[in-house]
Amino acid sequence: MSTEPLSIGRAAEAAGTTVDTVRYYDRCGLLEDLGRDAAGNRRFTADDVGWLRVLRCLRETGMSIDDLRRFVAVDPHGPGGAAARLARLEAHREAVRERIRRTEAELAVVETKIEAYRALAATGGRVPAVQR
Repeated sequence: MSTEPLSIGRAAEAAGTTVDTVRYYDRCGLLEDLGRDAAGNRRFTADDVGWLRVLRCLRETGMSIDDLRRFVAVDPHGPGGAAARLARLEAHREAVRERIRRTEAELAVVETKIEAYRALAATGGRVPAVQR
């Protein structure tokens, strides 16, 4: 990415999100100290785009906006700030891992049903009703 500030559209594209999402994050207070051009339009640096990517990742892995606000509210450079952010990220990681475990268990059920319906299709539909 160049060192020249990006428009909101280019920043959203670079971060893998939408302009509406970026505006929402800004209204929620998740984006701090965004630069503005003479017309008042938001201008994004490479660091801003990197932060947008982090926010997108945390949202896509299930972190709520309220939890993001709490995360952002902690100054990582202030007393205990890094430890507080680390604790939130570790708790989030465990929640993500638990969702993955549940999803893998549910996927196993889906795989079993796929095999059952493959067998049903291969036999022309002649299997006991318990296979539903």
